[in-house]
Amino acid sequence: MDFNLSDEQRMLQENARRFMEKDYAFSRRKAIATSGGFEPQVWREFAEMGWLAAGIPEAFGGIGFGPVETAILAEEMGRGLLLEPYLHGCLLPAAVLQHCADEAQQAELLPVIGSGEALMAVACSEPESRGDVAWVTTTAQRRGDGYDLNGHKSAVVCAAQSDRLIVVARTAGEPASLDGLSLFLLDRDTPGMSVETVRLLDGTPAADLILDNAVVPADALLGREGHAYVGLQRAIDELIVHQCAEIVGGMEDVLALCADYLKTRKQFGVPIGSFQALQHRMADMAIETMQARASLHRGLAILAGDAPVHERSAQISGCKAQVMRSAKFVTAQGIQLHGGYGLTEEFRVGHHYRRLVLSNAWWGGLEYHLARYARSMQGMGAAA
Repeated sequence: MDFNLSDEQRMLQENARRFMEKDYAFSRRKAIATSGGFEPQVWREFAEMGWLAAGIPEAFGGIGFGPVETAILAEEMGRGLLLEPYLHGCLLPAAVLQHCADEAQQAELLPVIGSGEALMAVACSEPESRGDVAWVTTTAQRRGDGYDLNGHKSAVVCAAQSDRLIVVARTAGEPASLDGLSLFLLDRDTPGMSVETVRLLDGTPAADLILDNAVVPADALLGREGHAYVGLQRAIDELIVHQCAEIVGGMEDVLALCADYLKTRKQFGVPIGSFQALQHRMADMAIETMQARASLHRGLAILAGDAPVHERSAQISGCKAQVMRSAKFVTAQGIQLHGGYGLTEEFRVGHHYRRLVLSNAWWGGLEYHLARYARSMQGMGAAA
């Protein structure tokens, strides 16, 4: 897989970087975080630039870009500490619909995501799931011409701001069973569903969903009943790779911030960047950033392949584990190089660390993905 950017990809990267630096400056981000963490005007601007439609096929009103192009966008948004849910409110619901819904449902829903007409969120995680896509205790029982949904979905990004929600529920089987998972499309004001809003560590708006006999019609079912796991796992795998891209963008911004700080902060009458010990730290941070980028490239290559679902997911777990390990080192060192001031609201490096903590919690943390990857490697070694 060739990772040298084409002229079109470089132009996309330059435009995204220019927007994040000029139109989404740190001062604007702080104002958005204070006012609720989601700015509809930013979402409209993304729609006008075609970024919301980037990963949607042309047949459904999209641009038809692949994972490399959408990862370029995610990387620049990570560099600029974007609060708006590009990953959770655009890429993820679009991927879930493409891999799980039927053609008529895709034709109805994908264009409104790409145009920014509607914001959608995916309610997948539960308090005990810890990254396991199949761990679903929320149930959907058939009642006449509809379904009754009962359960608890946790930390759904921008659920309160979304127009519609894609809820993962179990129509058969026990928790962790791969069979019996189904997807339902709910309006935000569905009777029986309550939304308990929370603010996450970096200011991102989220909510817990409590489903207490939430009644939905039969046509709220997306795709085939009980057969959502394979498509849902594919969508989550794609999200994790794009999450890695976002983290790599943040790591590179931390490197740039530290390089500037070491040139201007003086001690004993000289810039502290002249101290050899700090130069060694910067070198180690640069190496870890390169390792994280290599893992991102590997994840994109895996998405382009045709490996079986479990093998693909385990390999992507290895990518996230390496990216998270490297990012923890880089962001922690960034705070140390700022003399601890990096933890304050005024310094961007601390905000990157907070975003990293959230990224580690979403869709399974470092320990979960490392253990999953290790089990896969052990299995391959035993088979050999």
